[in-house]
Amino acid sequence: MKLLVFEYISGGGMADQVLPDSLAAEGRLMLQALIDQLKDLAAIQLLIPLDKRCNIVVPANADIIWIDEQSPKNYLSDLIAQADAVWPLAPESQGLLADIAQQVLDQNKQLLLSSPTTVRLCSDKLATYQTLIAHKIACVETQLLEQNSLNQYPISVLKPIDGLGCEGSIVVDNPQQFQQLKSELTNYILQPYVAGQAVSLSCLFKQGQGWLLSCNQQQIQLKQQQFHLSACMVNVPNPYPEFYQNLIDKIAKALPELWGYIGIDLIETVEQGPLLLEINPRLTTSFVGIYPATGINVAEQAIQLLTNAPQIKPTQQHIVTVDIHGN
Repeated sequence: MKLLVFEYISGGGMADQVLPDSLAAEGRLMLQALIDQLKDLAAIQLLIPLDKRCNIVVPANADIIWIDEQSPKNYLSDLIAQADAVWPLAPESQGLLADIAQQVLDQNKQLLLSSPTTVRLCSDKLATYQTLIAHKIACVETQLLEQNSLNQYPISVLKPIDGLGCEGSIVVDNPQQFQQLKSELTNYILQPYVAGQAVSLSCLFKQGQGWLLSCNQQQIQLKQQQFHLSACMVNVPNPYPEFYQNLIDKIAKALPELWGYIGIDLIETVEQGPLLLEINPRLTTSFVGIYPATGINVAEQAIQLLTNAPQIKPTQQHIVTVDIHGN
């Protein structure tokens, strides 16, 4: 199988722009980890576009296509045509990941991702909230910013409705600043600031079923009214094993077209228990630490989803810290 692995940031998606340091670092981390897990799989030939400004360790079974500002604008479409299957890694914002997924299906290629419809829904934080609440899944309350005339919460969190991770988040506790931001920002959501431990679940999904790979702690700092993710502790002890498996089962039923690796972000609170924040329908930074922490080759298990259920059998149990800015 010729597999096209396309990581948007380091794969040429911004070849004619300045690469943002943080996103480029995360992109290279995830791309390298994915390639390292795919390189030894039998019958897989890798096809990898790569921005000339980015460096990765290239395996012997990979064809590298170097991309720069002079490359044809439709290079991705041409590469999809050459592949049997495509594994896209891209931000969900502005419909980017969903559009790439649709390109793959339009060329009748195997997509190693959720359906474009589900990717688009997960990209919309308000639509995700409304869908999950309808299935009685406990979430952090989410509303459109423009529909709120007053600052409802003592401390409010404003986020782009389709933002990536902490990107664009603003924490506000001043009513005057709240009103000013409300008049300036468009397509933003409003959530209460919820105290607790930020965690993520790394999972696999297929046709209404879900499997937990690891429970992770996110190290998030609040600087100048904005959240910043600095690192992830992967495979920490799971304090709610039955709750989280039940949660994954509910999400699988609420979003039956979720497929492959999925990241779920939550806040573990003292009073309300775990509250879901968002669903990431793609590889997340935590993916980088799963293999060294557990011995599970997640890429291999995801490809196995094409024909069978995954075999989640950890061979070791370690906690691995993925330092985003230190790599």
